[in-house]
Amino acid sequence: MKQSIPAELRRLREMFQTQDPVPDRVLADSYAAVALRAAGRDRGELKLVGDSADELVGVRSGRPRPRVLTFAMPGRVLEMDLVPTAAGLVTVSGLVLNRAGQATPTGEVVLRHPDGERIGELDRHGAFEVTEVPRGPLSVGFRPARAEAAIADWLVC
Repeated sequence: MKQSIPAELRRLREMFQTQDPVPDRVLADSYAAVALRAAGRDRGELKLVGDSADELVGVRSGRPRPRVLTFAMPGRVLEMDLVPTAAGLVTVSGLVLNRAGQATPTGEVVLRHPDGERIGELDRHGAFEVTEVPRGPLSVGFRPARAEAAIADWLVC
């Protein structure tokens, strides 16, 4: 049985769609991601396995603490810190690790946000840093030099 949407929610949706519409590129990317998932071709998934925002903080320091995110993908781990800098911006730094015995990963970490994307190239140790990333919705991706990209679901930072 299909439930109808209450009139108040329909009006609220219409208001958001007219006053703050979702950018066309974001909509197109979202529909493409849903189509890939439905087709079963989302092998390059980057799974969020750890988030420091989920932890209880016992000490008040007055300084903003970095948020630490840990992602897993086949054969690799991506760990990154989000440090608030200016109002509405964060600096993201981190490291991509391969399984023991494998070469240091090469490629780039891509941080997609509603206004575009910021890219951090991995250095010779697998580390990266990206400055001036807008706070808000964020999708993290890893594009290895010679393999399929891995992309995480959207989150809010």
